[in-house]
Amino acid sequence: MNIFFSSLGAHRRAQVKKGGIPGRLKEGLVKLRRARPAQVTAAVLIALGAQGAGAAVGDQATWKFNIPATGNPSIVGLFDLAATLVGTETANGVSFVLTPNPLSSGIADWPTRTFVERLSIVYGGPTAAGLPTLFNANPALALGIKINDGTPPQLSLDAGYKTNYNVLNLDWGSHQFLGNETASWELRGAGVDLKDFLYPVTGEANNKPSPIFGVISLTAYDLETGRKANPTPSNWVALQVPEPGSTALLMAGLSVLGFVGRRRRI
Repeated sequence: MNIFFSSLGAHRRAQVKKGGIPGRLKEGLVKLRRARPAQVTAAVLIALGAQGAGAAVGDQATWKFNIPATGNPSIVGLFDLAATLVGTETANGVSFVLTPNPLSSGIADWPTRTFVERLSIVYGGPTAAGLPTLFNANPALALGIKINDGTPPQLSLDAGYKTNYNVLNLDWGSHQFLGNETASWELRGAGVDLKDFLYPVTGEANNKPSPIFGVISLTAYDLETGRKANPTPSNWVALQVPEPGSTALLMAGLSVLGFVGRRRRI
């Protein structure tokens, strides 16, 4: 199942994997334009039925950190891919694999010295009895959790972004996770689900690309002096995506429209 969306250009996208639907979705939208209002309503209601459903074991979401955190919402064009994050639903929670891109401008100047300072992401799952717990982190990292109790102000995500949801901060320390390595970890807990990291769980900022899933901070390190080579981290964001179930059931609704349309022509 592939889920995609377009916002601020084709480069701003994330995918949920499981087969391929872009062509079928395009077909379905054509049918949607030809459908009667009652049929459209039925398809939308089918799609909305997915909002409360959780992800199935094996479902995946992929986020591309390829938007400068300092960018303006109206900017266009392709940017460096700073890192790719893949989340997979497991029997116990969600596992993640983060792969930086050594060719990114945030890494290329110091390819063996740039490290991932931190990764801040939004989390919309339960907090009363199901706070995420970190497992199988390689390399080792620390997990910080900021809980939003529902009262203003919004929580700070990173790079000037705010969120009405909870915030998970994953920190690899000064020089533990280099930009040419890959990191993996799993978040477990009662009710922790892949959908807890998907739209409409978002972060946002004024005059910046929004809504986002999270921010990755890359910092160059001078091995000789032991100090940061660039005092200000290179921050990149990934935009947010729809829930896997929502798109799957939207496709089901569009398929129903196609079937009804074919019967009318017979």
